[in-house]
Parts: sequence; structure tokens; C-alpha cells
Amino acid sequence: MSAPASRQRWLVPIQPLFPLMIIGVLGVTMRWGVKKYQEYENWGKPKRWSVDRWDRRMMERDSRLTGNVNFQRAEVEAPKEFLTNSAWEVERPFM
Repeated sequence: MSAPASRQRWLVPIQPLFPLMIIGVLGVTMRWGVKKYQEYENWGKPKRWSVDRWDRRMMERDSRLTGNVNFQRAEVEAPKEFLTNSAWEVERPFM
């Protein structure tokens, strides 16, 4: 009687890797989904980074001009609605 042929063993067991691959794929999918949702909320533009005081003021101005912080106007004169839409009402007192 001969000894049974020994099976070659893997150095790394494969069975624990499948759940880890599933978790990794779900993580990548979630990150992609969050990025696409942020672009959808921002009208197709990427999310803003490092927004300083000047950017906030320009976003407020764009919001008052167009109704959305992501849209801008290049016209020389402001629309008639801009006359009653003043920034002074929303400004906090500094004293």
C-alpha cells in the first residue's frame, strides 16, 4: 500500500479573503456613490475645498444674484430683484 499523495497547501488561506474583498468592493462603491451625490448636489461641479472668507462672500453674492451659490452671472448690470435683496440685512454687527 502506498501513502496517499499529499495535497499541496496554499501559503495563504483563500476563504478569509473573499469576505475582505467584498468589504473592500463595498467601501469603494460607497466612496464612489458619495462623490457622485456631492457632484449632483453641486450641479456637476466638484466639492469646494479651502473656502475662505472671500469665497464665502462671493458665494453669498452669487446666491443673491442667481438663487444658487454655484451659478454666476457675467452681466454688467444686476437684475431688478437685486435692488431689494441686500446683504446688509444678513450681515452680523461687528461691534
